[in-house]
Amino acid sequence: MVESQNQIKVSTKDLEIGMYVARLDRPWTDTPFLFQGFFIRNLEEVKELQHHCKYVYVDFEQSSNASSSKNKKDQDENRTITQITSLHFGKPRPAASKRNRTVYANTQNMENELPVAKKIFDEANRAVEDLITKLQTEGLLDVRIVKTTVGPMVESVLRNPDALIWLSRIKKYDTYMYHHSVSTSIWGITFGRHLGLDKGSLLEIGLGCMLFDVGKTKLPHAILIKADKLTEVEWHVMRNHVDYGINLLESTEGVTDRILSLVRSHHERHDGSGYPDKLRENQIPTFAKIAGMVDCYDAITSPRPYSKQRTPYEAVREIYSWRGTLFQPEVIEQFMQVVGVFPTGSLVELNNGAVAIVIAQNESRRLKPRIMLILDEKKQRLPQFNTVDLHFDSHLKGAEDLWIEKCLEPGSYGINPQELYL
Repeated sequence: MVESQNQIKVSTKDLEIGMYVARLDRPWTDTPFLFQGFFIRNLEEVKELQHHCKYVYVDFEQSSNASSSKNKKDQDENRTITQITSLHFGKPRPAASKRNRTVYANTQNMENELPVAKKIFDEANRAVEDLITKLQTEGLLDVRIVKTTVGPMVESVLRNPDALIWLSRIKKYDTYMYHHSVSTSIWGITFGRHLGLDKGSLLEIGLGCMLFDVGKTKLPHAILIKADKLTEVEWHVMRNHVDYGINLLESTEGVTDRILSLVRSHHERHDGSGYPDKLRENQIPTFAKIAGMVDCYDAITSPRPYSKQRTPYEAVREIYSWRGTLFQPEVIEQFMQVVGVFPTGSLVELNNGAVAIVIAQNESRRLKPRIMLILDEKKQRLPQFNTVDLHFDSHLKGAEDLWIEKCLEPGSYGINPQELYL
């Protein structure tokens, strides 16, 4: 059955690697597939489609273009690597001009890193609170208070980013400003790690993300806590926090030019709709693109007085819909690889009815993260919370037949992922 000039309805039993899936037989939000339209790259994706769909619509023009290339998978991976190593987030540079990319490997598992990360996380939150309190009461910005915490955060993320990411999910409404500063710093460092940035750059991004909202200390408290939508006048006042922040930071020791540009431009948007300078596309500095992305993600997954808190799963889908408008497509696509289709800390239900928490990502298999089982198939609490790696433990009896069916709302079945694991 031909639905359009190029799209043909195909049974999932007949799918092949290289086909371009343009549509599903159900809403995309009912499946774990993040992208609306994608090439089938391997047999695992064929199996996932068969698990969730009876048929799909294949665009054979795009599929034939893929099959005519030497190797579509290698071509896509090389394109992605070019985008990463250029550190430009724009048009990929010629191969001869690529910068060296640092490849980081986990040296600790999540369980071993978590207690160390917890101390670092708590110290960072205390440091940000001390910095803001001192600024509000004495009018002094002492960046040294927080700068000493960024180095340990970078080291923890380099050992294993999942531990600090897990902790960043602990959201408290009454300490949003402090916590948001630390969480965006964690995400910024983690994003930079994924992109292969050197350690010096990770330190700058981490400190810049921790400081980019420091100008909000100069805003009226009533605007910061207002539960309703801001008026046009209030929104204009809110935007001034960027200039206030730059004024505080530009003469501060230890704040580099790249940190200043991150702070100034982290609210700029790809389509020119941001502020304060209405920059667009590659006018926006790379560090500011990273900061803007992580700022947005952490904000919409946090409890705030004026906006509904999204689950991480909802957030990645919403952010993906902003490709080419608020954010550059390459930036979003790379960040989605960091977050994962089922982000760390997500509460999920498996195809057999069991309930689990995602505790770590598998970079090569985003649909197959590491999970901790909490409830059995009948939704009964398990006496022992066992961990299963849906990718690497596929040799275990029954594990190869498990997959994540859907994400659950935090608190489902009385489960709070963060409190439970800590």
